[in-house]
Amino acid sequence: MPNTFAYAMLFIWPVVTIVLFRTRPLNEALAWTIIGGYLLLPNIAVFDLPLLPAWNKDLVPSLFAVIMCYAAIVSRRGKNRGSTSQRVTEHPQTAFADDFTVRRGQVLFWGLFLLLFGSPIITALNNSKPFIDGDRFLAGLKIYDGLSANLDLLVMVTPFFLARRFLYSAESQVVLLKVLVVAALGYSLLALYEVRMSPQLNREIYGFSPHRFAQHVRFGGYRPVIFLNHGIWVAIVFAAAVLAAGALWREMRATNEAGRWLMTCFWLLMTLILCKSLTAIVIALLLLPLTLFFSARIQLLAAATIVLAVLTYPALRGANLVPTKQIYSVMASISQERADSLEYRFDAEQAMLAHANDKPWAGWGSGGRNRVKTERGRTIASDGYWIIVAGVYGWLGYTAQFGLLGFSTVLLAASRKLQGITHASTGLTLALAGSMIDLLPNGTISPITWLLAGALTGRYQTACKIEKPPHKKENFQREATNRLDGVPSSLGHKPKPMSNHAKRPLHHRSRRQG
Repeated sequence: MPNTFAYAMLFIWPVVTIVLFRTRPLNEALAWTIIGGYLLLPNIAVFDLPLLPAWNKDLVPSLFAVIMCYAAIVSRRGKNRGSTSQRVTEHPQTAFADDFTVRRGQVLFWGLFLLLFGSPIITALNNSKPFIDGDRFLAGLKIYDGLSANLDLLVMVTPFFLARRFLYSAESQVVLLKVLVVAALGYSLLALYEVRMSPQLNREIYGFSPHRFAQHVRFGGYRPVIFLNHGIWVAIVFAAAVLAAGALWREMRATNEAGRWLMTCFWLLMTLILCKSLTAIVIALLLLPLTLFFSARIQLLAAATIVLAVLTYPALRGANLVPTKQIYSVMASISQERADSLEYRFDAEQAMLAHANDKPWAGWGSGGRNRVKTERGRTIASDGYWIIVAGVYGWLGYTAQFGLLGFSTVLLAASRKLQGITHASTGLTLALAGSMIDLLPNGTISPITWLLAGALTGRYQTACKIEKPPHKKENFQREATNRLDGVPSSLGHKPKPMSNHAKRPLHHRSRRQG
């Protein structure tokens, strides 16, 4: 059970959020509120309120970030009623209220938004009858259950909407990368402590252990848990931070800060390896060379390819096109224990996918209806986030959630003529792609994942197009017209003035003198 301090932290964090927004630029304060709250707040400490979302580590940072962002907008609109000079001297990082202009992707964005919050209602209507499975009896779902699911989804995706609105600019995306790397750098000290001393910080500080201790004894040592659900969650945070540090090195390569970010990148990579989570290590090692050595265009194409593979994975899995046996053989050559764990996940996916296809469009709903039991009556564990979403909300809900996560990366790669797509933005696409890969075997969805997706969505929707230079023929025609009209040329030389003799009419004759 959580101790008193664990519950107190849920009320201390709003104060921390207010201080951050009062002392730091809005984009930085927003990033620290969401990322810091996710990394530091306790997991199972919760206040269940009637008719309202649970007061826990998911709700508190997002709710107070919304309140402070709204307060900042209202405050700036009040200042804009003042003099013009007041607007000019305003800090550039707080000039956000009037700069967000959506230029593309609005229909797709709102379509996915409506699908996200409409699918739980369809799910509730489609599961109104009681669910009976052996000795299990579950009452039918009602509209109230669909609305309750919508509240949970709203809390989950709030970081996405905040990042889309306030972290869309190229400067804000550099800030987001820096906050993620610095937060992971501080977290690495706690991780190294638990690597040496065993995962015990959560128990010592908050009074409970978030997961079974036996799962974090590996390779003769320990893997850290700190304040997250599991060691896998810790590892994927470090994997994203490694890619973010590499992107900062590319972004700052012409400055004196570049070496600092490169050293941080390798420090975080070393910490990730000590976390002993194979999937996260493979993701970082595969994507880090792309971040460090390849062009922004190749990075975008690689990230879009990964995202498309994740989006189509359920269809490929259902058609038996995923080479599970070959993947198992490769894993067995590395570690038989990890290979057996992967085989269990593949078998569980197959059983749950068959169950999900019995109600493919809207899913089975909450309450464990999406779970499958073995012949011995044991419930099969569902680890992959994709199969959980497909089983609960159906393919409508899967399309909405994974579409919001990944559509901006694909469209950024498809659009070659957008301004401001820097190495910071492409680094975010690779960090997001790596996080989405881990959603296939694990359920590591987090506010950080939604924050990255929202920032990229805002970048895609607001980026200006690169204007084409005028054609040479059109340019010369314009210059010839300007010369005839006596207009200064844009090519850098002035038209020759006409002489007085040329200005005189041809029939004019001077008077005789004398």
